[in-house]
Amino acid sequence: MLTHLTRAWRIYSNEKARAALALRLGPHLARDIGLDDAPRILPTLRS
Repeated sequence: MLTHLTRAWRIYSNEKARAALALRLGPHLARDIGLDDAPRILPTLRS
């Protein structure tokens, strides 16, 4: 049970830190580096 509790706490704190970073970066940068569930769409170079 202690292992489960520590694993759950680690996941929770990691998600909290990622959410805080995503808020600081803004939605576009957060999506570009994969901090949220939005698909990453990279611009294509056309000549």
